[in-house]
Order: sequence, then C-alpha cells, then structure tokens
Amino acid sequence: MRWILATLLSVFAAQAPNLQNLPPAYPRVGATKILDNARVQVWSIAWLKGNPSPMHRHIYDLLGIYYSPGDRIIISPEGEKRPVSTKAGQPIFQKRGVTHIEEGVSDKPLKAVFVELKEDGPSGKVVKPAEGAPGTMRDIGTKQLLDSERGTIWAYSYGFGPDGPRHRHDVDTVVIWILDDGPHVAWVPAGTIHSEENVGVISEATVIEIK
Repeated sequence: MRWILATLLSVFAAQAPNLQNLPPAYPRVGATKILDNARVQVWSIAWLKGNPSPMHRHIYDLLGIYYSPGDRIIISPEGEKRPVSTKAGQPIFQKRGVTHIEEGVSDKPLKAVFVELKEDGPSGKVVKPAEGAPGTMRDIGTKQLLDSERGTIWAYSYGFGPDGPRHRHDVDTVVIWILDDGPHVAWVPAGTIHSEENVGVISEATVIEIK
C-alpha cells in the first residue's frame, strides 16, 4: 500500500507544473516595454486572440489602467478556466505572486498599460513642498480611481491644450496618455511642479503616483 501511494504521489508531482521555474509575465507576445528605470518598468499590453501566454508568475506588484475593452480566459495552474470581461478605464492593483495563463478571446483585444514596481514595498520617498507650492492631484480636484499600499491612480482631464491647473508631484509618478498610435508614458520625478501632464498635446491622462 505504501509503495502504491508513493507511486501515485510521484506521478502527480511529475504532471503538476513546476511553479518554481516559471517565466515572468513579461516580455511575451503582445507586450511591449515602453519605460524602464530603477523603480518601475512599464508595459503596453494587448491580449491577442489565439495567442495564449505561457504559464507565468507575476514577480512584481503592479498598478495599471485598461484603456481598450475586451475579453480573455484566465487559466489557473490547476487547469481551472475563468472568463473575464474588462471595461475601458478600469484601474488595477495586483500583488506579486499571481500565477496563471491568459488568452485573449475577443476579436478586438483587451489593452492596458501596467506599471511593474521593482521594489519589494513602498519606499516612503516624498519630496516636501516648498512654501507656497501649488496643490497635488488631490488638491486640484482630479478624480481618484484607486488607492492601494503601493500607489494611487488618478484620472486627469482638463480638455485640450495646456490649460490644466498648476500642481506639484510629491512622489515619483508615471503619467500615461493614449494617442492614435497607442499609449505614451512619462516619468515625473518627485518634486516636479508643472501645469500640464501631457506637455500640451492633450490634457487627459492617467496619473499613477508611486508610494
């Protein structure tokens, strides 16, 4: 009996995925790196129909925004399949360690920009404002989409042209805006004071403050 049990356990172990040697989520088909520095790496991602990802593990906490709606199937390491439909404008915070396969199933692919956070936890880096400095994202009436232990996501929208209110960034920030040719991003260091998130192109953006 013990021999039979040991044999069965060894068979199950051989058939199970080796979760310790999985690749990271990115790079992969449909994912392009668009910014990389000491604190973050940023990916433009499309979940393409008929192109399932390999089984992978997310090795970083991440923040992001979906900007084009779509559907996908998420497959767990145990083989469980879960259909997911995501709307444009939905923010995300995901802790590292998530392990799965993802496959786009809609003709028009789901698209997003994900900011992977290289540090293990919040840095606590804050640049104190000078006396008389303008307000922050919160102070100028920008809509908060998400707040988490790793960062805060804001929707910045002030119409066309450099007409947004002057404001400051006390923490390192990633700014994302979507143009006809796809997503563009900018790194805004803590301590920056300016009046336009998108350098006058279009004053509508997603602003991700890194804690």
